[in-house]
Amino acid sequence: MGNTPVAAALGGLSFVTLVLLHLLPGAGGVDPVNQLLSEYPVRSHLVGVPYVLALLSANAAAALAGNFMMRAGLLRGRLPVSLFVVSLVSLLGLTVFLKDPMGARTTWYGIVHQVCTVLTCTSQLALACVLWWRHRTDPLRRAWAHTIGAFAVIVAVMLIPFVIAFTTRSGTDRFAGLAIGLVERSMFVTLAGMTVVLVLWARTFTGSPRQAD
Repeated sequence: MGNTPVAAALGGLSFVTLVLLHLLPGAGGVDPVNQLLSEYPVRSHLVGVPYVLALLSANAAAALAGNFMMRAGLLRGRLPVSLFVVSLVSLLGLTVFLKDPMGARTTWYGIVHQVCTVLTCTSQLALACVLWWRHRTDPLRRAWAHTIGAFAVIVAVMLIPFVIAFTTRSGTDRFAGLAIGLVERSMFVTLAGMTVVLVLWARTFTGSPRQAD
């Protein structure tokens, strides 16, 4: 369990940094209701550098949390591990490759950012569904499984309109009136909460016999 306090500290640092960006005058120049989080690094270095550092901190926290979940036995088997690795790689990808500024022409790195953003969300949703399905009838673990299943339903409800708007209108100023920023922030908070629950669930695996896949 040595990695979990470090993961919690890194995750907390990332969360606090993002909250502080929103508390800046004018939310740091990004409308939290109608504009995406990824607008921060294309606005200015003043808000872009802390934003990127917050995402890198989140990357490290997720990697440590995933390592713990694999060692504990919650993430086992090719499919769950693959989905988690995809979520890690895509999270790093959307951090490194910035979105295209509003109104700018589409670039290859902007497309990579779009793909990585969608992969991050969908892979974590798929992972939640796999874990729910695997443990839904286990009398010892079905309460955790149903909790993760509830998170998956919430994420799915927000993910569908987000992906449609993000992939069809990214790089434009046509997000206005869609509250896409609010949807994105709500979805990412839900995903972060789901990760915390997964780590807590993994702690219950420690010292218990592993089930067959």
